[in-house]
Amino acid sequence: MSNRIYLLTEGVHDVAFLARLLKLSLGLEHVSREAGLDPVWKRILPTKWPHDGSLRPAVPAPIFYRAPSSGTTVAVVNSQGISELARKLETHRKALALDGVNLDAVGVVLDADSQETPQQRFTRMADSIAANGYPRPAVMGGVAGQPRTGVFVLPGGGLPGTLEDLLLECAAVAYPKLRTHSEQFVDGLDRAAPEFMSGELKDLSAPAGRHKAVVAAMSAILKPGRPVQATIEDNRWIASSTVVLPRIAALVEFLSALTTAPHATTTPLPPIDLTGP
Repeated sequence: MSNRIYLLTEGVHDVAFLARLLKLSLGLEHVSREAGLDPVWKRILPTKWPHDGSLRPAVPAPIFYRAPSSGTTVAVVNSQGISELARKLETHRKALALDGVNLDAVGVVLDADSQETPQQRFTRMADSIAANGYPRPAVMGGVAGQPRTGVFVLPGGGLPGTLEDLLLECAAVAYPKLRTHSEQFVDGLDRAAPEFMSGELKDLSAPAGRHKAVVAAMSAILKPGRPVQATIEDNRWIASSTVVLPRIAALVEFLSALTTAPHATTTPLPPIDLTGP
């Protein structure tokens, strides 16, 4: 019996992180060849270039995972910003409807790095899901309804933050010395140095800027010359020692409920202190 899951998130780092959880915690396999893809998903694949009128060389396409034993397939879709998340969900729903395809679950993972509170971000996305004819999620991080729906706001627990909060929690277990050195590098920067022109450190001064910079510094050591998603995919940010961290375990539980894929029984570890200057 097919079990088709649509999972929407905000960027390439989030996609890489969720993909690792689907693979290592839920045992799903990456579908890397068109021949192995459930044909219904072909409706949401880009079919032309330029895509949406943009001349960028890379065409954004979902990545797909499957559980061969159960027939579950998951489309992980990359978007940008909450309004784009809603637009992409509507576009893909209409495309799938051309073939009479009904999704078994719709999930959204987004962060809380904005002027909105986590609850406000959840409410906006839950309303968008309902506007597309799916059951409206009632509780942040919960999964319910038929088809199943849910919205998880990173880093979890109703707190503001981003994926990088979770990555640094994982780094404290997997790469504690590298994390410390990277924090010292970022925090030791003289932001008033005359070499910096006005506005050049704007992103670093953003609410999530420090954490993003620390993760990028770690990535530069683990995968020199490669983008951050490469180290998320290849290194031990997600491993047996980190999936038991409370907020990672909560996200795994969300994905398990959304996909109905069982996950390993684990004992959560105490929260990790991410306090920094």
